[in-house]
Amino acid sequence: MTKRLPSTGADDRVVDETGCDTSDILLVHRIFRWGFREMPALVRAVPAGDLERAEIVAAAVELIDKALHIHHEGEDRFIWDRLERREPGCSLHVDVMKAQHAQVAELLDVADGLVAEWRTGADPVTGERLATALESVGTTLGVHLGREEADIVPIVSRVFTQAEWDEIGEHARGEFPKETMPVQMGLMIDAVPAGERDEWLHENLPLPVRALWSLVMRRKYTAWQRSLFPEGMPALA
Repeated sequence: MTKRLPSTGADDRVVDETGCDTSDILLVHRIFRWGFREMPALVRAVPAGDLERAEIVAAAVELIDKALHIHHEGEDRFIWDRLERREPGCSLHVDVMKAQHAQVAELLDVADGLVAEWRTGADPVTGERLATALESVGTTLGVHLGREEADIVPIVSRVFTQAEWDEIGEHARGEFPKETMPVQMGLMIDAVPAGERDEWLHENLPLPVRALWSLVMRRKYTAWQRSLFPEGMPALA
């Protein structure tokens, strides 16, 4: 949202008003809830010594872990200090967010180390440790996301500009490997309720990106889905 300042005879300047659409974060959170719900079962289902299947699952675990790392880095960089300056009463909520981010980061570090160990041998004992670690991330993350949606997101939507909010997404796009873009976009689209997807696509993706999705990226995302979930991918509900 923008407004034009009154003319002073010089070039008019356009500045952002506060107030932004934060609905995209609910889709991102839905992906994380889904990922840390489904990944432990995928790990446990890998047959002992099946290195090919372990590699497919390990790559998916790494992707969701990396996505969460990047997402939290973006929030740490672009939200907390800015929010405290504008809404000092949010300081206690921000302290909780920072502490929870630190806790999630520690759990992710454990899971990341176990992924590296497990993928080389598909050992069921290591696999169980990895699945348990991912469940711990999911449990802790579930509490954190709920608090963030209740205590932080409504205030951010009121006191941030759209440009400021968009910095988080720009940070994520800059950090992710380009080859993972079809999976990122596919998960985001699947996180939108089915009846709202056509409208969401037209409102959020420029025509060239929609064309690229239809012609190239959707096929790659479907191949990823089938490799990871041969019997059908669970809904992102």
